Amino acid sequence: MKIAFLLDNAYGIGGTIRSTVNLSRALADRHTVEVVSLRRTVRETALPFDPRVTMTHLIDLRREARAYDGDDPRFHEPSQRFTEGADHLERGIATRLGDVRVEEYLSRTDADVVIATRPKINDYLAAYGSDRYLRIGQEHLTHAMHSKHVRTHQDAAIPHLDAFVTVSYADAANYRAALPGAGTATADGEALITCIPNAVPAVDVEPSDGDSKLIVAAGRLIKVKRYDRLISAFALVSAQHPDWRLRIYGRGRQQATLRAKIDTLGLYDRAFLMGPHSPIETEWAKGAIAAVSSDGESFGMTLVEAMHCGVPVISTDCPYGPGEIIDNGHDGLLSPLGEEPFSVRAYADALIQLIENPELRYRMGQAALDKAARYAPERIAGEYEQLIEKLLTQRRPSAAQPDEAGSKAEAGARTGTVPEPVSTVALTPGTPGRTPAAPPAPASTRPLRRRMRRLAVRTLGPVLRPALRQWRRHRGTERPTPKLRRPLARARVATDGSLVFRLLAKRLPKDESVLVMHARRAGPEPLRLPLPPRAKAVDGWVEVRLKRGAHTLPEDRWDVHVERVADGKRKRVHSGLVETARLLSMPAPLDGAGALAAWVPYTTVDGYLAVRAWHRPGHAEVTSVELGQDSCTVRADLYGHAARPDAAAKGTVLAVSRTESEPGFELPVQLSAEPPVSPTEPTAATDLMAPAPSLSFELPYELPAALDSGDTKGVWDLWLRPGAQGTVPVRFGRLLGDLADRKKTDLVPRVRLGETETGLRLYFSLSNDLVVALQPLPLAERAEVLAADAAPATPSAPTAHSASSSPSTSASST
Repeated sequence: MKIAFLLDNAYGIGGTIRSTVNLSRALADRHTVEVVSLRRTVRETALPFDPRVTMTHLIDLRREARAYDGDDPRFHEPSQRFTEGADHLERGIATRLGDVRVEEYLSRTDADVVIATRPKINDYLAAYGSDRYLRIGQEHLTHAMHSKHVRTHQDAAIPHLDAFVTVSYADAANYRAALPGAGTATADGEALITCIPNAVPAVDVEPSDGDSKLIVAAGRLIKVKRYDRLISAFALVSAQHPDWRLRIYGRGRQQATLRAKIDTLGLYDRAFLMGPHSPIETEWAKGAIAAVSSDGESFGMTLVEAMHCGVPVISTDCPYGPGEIIDNGHDGLLSPLGEEPFSVRAYADALIQLIENPELRYRMGQAALDKAARYAPERIAGEYEQLIEKLLTQRRPSAAQPDEAGSKAEAGARTGTVPEPVSTVALTPGTPGRTPAAPPAPASTRPLRRRMRRLAVRTLGPVLRPALRQWRRHRGTERPTPKLRRPLARARVATDGSLVFRLLAKRLPKDESVLVMHARRAGPEPLRLPLPPRAKAVDGWVEVRLKRGAHTLPEDRWDVHVERVADGKRKRVHSGLVETARLLSMPAPLDGAGALAAWVPYTTVDGYLAVRAWHRPGHAEVTSVELGQDSCTVRADLYGHAARPDAAAKGTVLAVSRTESEPGFELPVQLSAEPPVSPTEPTAATDLMAPAPSLSFELPYELPAALDSGDTKGVWDLWLRPGAQGTVPVRFGRLLGDLADRKKTDLVPRVRLGETETGLRLYFSLSNDLVVALQPLPLAERAEVLAADAAPATPSAPTAHSASSSPSTSASST
């Protein structure tokens, strides 16, 4: 059977697209599946569809494409069907060209089932669809979430479909109540309305151990997700448990608002906006608690994704999905909604309950793993197959009735096509199929071309075969070696800090090959790890390990390649899953000489596998940056030679200027704890070291301002000069943990210097080292300053301002 999905834009990253990716992959095991995207905006899909799924687009909006449709006049005309949003013509979602292309597709498709995925596409399917195939609409939001305009049009379209599927049972009941005649069986002018939850696959990641002291949330940064509520609740939690952190993954229009709220509450060093991440499951697995704070969730794919990773979920008890997914108190917690102060306090209490009960977190995480299996794609695909079989069964008894034939003829007249009988192929597992194939045509009717080809083979074969064999022998060793395929690898941090690489065997050379790691800067020699032969693959993967103690990586970014030994040809490795959760709870990795040696595998922006390595004999790891009224306080843990008692006791902060016009300066430090006694000679037992001594220092805002030469371009790198004689200075930075780059996530607000238009900012450079810079206030902040100056004078406290933009070019790391 052929099943076609209609999407508005299959090249985005929304929940509807993810659900279609999962369901189409499961259905492709037994059926022919096509995904039709109304619009195509980029070359590749952001989410990976199964290669067995045929991808089709109706409007090509890639300017470099030969068939670019953006210049078609109909693309700039409004749709003659209904429009969901006021800006949908401008965004190319609701256009006359879209009407025409969808109508053309629905009139010519050979699919047996067509599934529409949003209100406007449901309207298209009802208006332009044919009785030649089953027409199924999907609801990925809820009836109540739509505007009255959208509800009215979609409600009118549903009776013209064979079935309408919601993702929550409560929403299915709401639709039945809103549409007289709709129910659980089809009849003339009626549609079957039922619930089938979204498919959410399990991903091969190591489940969370619950020890990370990290709360994770993920989704689009939009108002309905209420991440502002989560941040407010976390502020209450952080006051009692300052060692816990919050990460919010995603992008959206609320990003600047959420950043301002984080800064206003002073959470800039505890709550982080991480941006989008795919696949998200590796990030869920880092969490001890998953957080959902929405006002409404039609289903809640993020809940099930987190459950698949063994993370207990705390969700607001909002309509509709969370209450149907979470068994309150067993595999997660439901926090009640009410007036905002009550909702925030209730959510904070739920977080504190799990934070203070590690055993409860663990039990809920294990129960969440079991619950997630209910949403396996194979099971959800089976429910769709049962629905399709039910619809086909209801059609069959009247298939030969004159009335239905007349209705089909009428439908054909509307769409300009001649209707055909509905396929009655059984939904039995096996070879993906369509309607049973017709018997072969008799020989007398075969195409002339085929008969001539066979005659040529019979006549010339005995002559050409010996010549072909001789040519192949002559060619012999001159045959070119096969091209290398693009390797694919996964990376995982082992319990001892070693890196485990698993490579897909079928993409490796058949001959002997090695994994080669190249430093991007000239100098370090490449690191070569022999790869096992493909014949030794386990479940299709071969494994190689970069062992701590056996290998040293100089400080750099290391790109990963596969090289064929025979000819030295190599290919850079594409990145699959990269699991770094263990880095959140491991002690600082010190090598045999006591130097800090941190390794963080990551995926580059262009999708390749790389490793960020640091190797420093001494280091000051920044643990917090706190902005005060007149100064900021920086705290750091000491490692390597900087952690020796005689070195840490009399240390000094050096601010080294990057420019000649501003001088450097020094600051005293305060040792915060007695350093542990270390053996004079490092041993294997100190390879992963225990508690480090810590220090703090205060940076008065007026000091860099006084050294400014007038162009507000002063930049200072911060170093610690240990007190011991002959000890070299060490950098302040953030190298520990699971992040290869801190510049875009660990953002400290800009501080306005007095009544000037100059700001002082501490930030982490491209090498994750701490930097102080003077910068002009952005235009938006200058406008705030002018407005404040024009307003009546009022007592004002700190002059810290949120800064959403990254540091200026002059302040970037070299």
